[in-house]
This record gives sequence, structure tokens and C-alpha cells, in this order.
Amino acid sequence: MRIHGEYIINRSLDVPLKPNYKDYLNELRNDFHYICGYCGKSEMVTTKGFEIDHFVPQKVNIGMKNSYSNLVYSCFTCNRKKSSKWPTNDSNLHNNSNEGFVDPASNEYDNHLSRDKDGNIKHHTNVGKYMCEIAFKFDMRPILEIWKIMELINNKKRLAQMRYLLTRDELIHYIELDEDICKLQKIFFEKCE
Repeated sequence: MRIHGEYIINRSLDVPLKPNYKDYLNELRNDFHYICGYCGKSEMVTTKGFEIDHFVPQKVNIGMKNSYSNLVYSCFTCNRKKSSKWPTNDSNLHNNSNEGFVDPASNEYDNHLSRDKDGNIKHHTNVGKYMCEIAFKFDMRPILEIWKIMELINNKKRLAQMRYLLTRDELIHYIELDEDICKLQKIFFEKCE
């Protein structure tokens, strides 16, 4: 299973140049489908907000600071974990086959990282291992729980579209389920990521 699930991340090519990278927020949100480019976390399951990450850090190449092709829509946690890490110290070399990064908006991302059937993030290469265990520390974060609550919320949305077909008893169960999911979401995401 892919990190980003059903979403394919592609940066728009026709985005006009802007003087400040922060002005690209709306375009990035759309291009990244409102999920973190690195871990796939949806905006709907966090209270810490999302940020713009510079894929190639500014300390490595300040000239890429406002380049749309260098920006990643990132959850707060992934942005803080990645920080300004860039093992190659060369903006043209994203990784050295052992350490480094892969742009989440590239087709190559799926070759390095994926999800197992339960939703945990797994690595397939040395670079994937670096991203998973060292850079983003996916193995130490509640990635599984985040994935499961995202799945619950998505299923709840699908069920809500069909609620007019439910019997009275099914509708009561739906309402109880909806309330439980809302409580779980509040408890989990106010105390975690």
C-alpha cells in the first residue's frame, strides 16, 4: 500500500513565481491533497497544523527558498523531524544511495517507502530506512494509529452519504459510531501529533 493511499502527489507546473514561499500555501495544499507529503497524515486528524517544508533545506541552497518545485506540504511533526537534515550537502544530490531523501512528489518515493496492510510505514531501501528510522522516525511515532483513525473518518464520511438508506436502528448505531469517532479523534490528536 502507498504512503499517500489513493492520492497521487504532483506539483502543478503552471504556478506563477511568488516573492515569498509562504504565498504558495494554497497551491501546495491542493497539489498535496491536504496530506503530509512525507507521512501521508491528513489535515483532518491533527491539531498541530501543517507547514511548508523546503525539500532541499535553505542552508544547503538559499537560491531554492522560493522555488515551488522545492516545497513540500508537511505536517508539523515531519517538518520538525526533517529540519535541515541533508546528508549529501549538495542540493543536486538528494541521497547517496544510503542516506538522504526522496521527493514525495516523485514517482520514486513509492520505491523507498510504503505501508504494510495495517498502515505502518515500512522501508524497502537504505534511503527508505534512513527516512523511516533516522530522519522522520516513523518507527517511533503513532503512524499506525493515525492511519487507522484516518480510515475510520473516511469510512464515516462514506457512511454519512448513505445514512438516508439506513433503518432506524442502523441510524442510531451510525450516530453512536459518529460520536465515538469524534471523541477518539479529539482525545488522540490533542495529546499526540
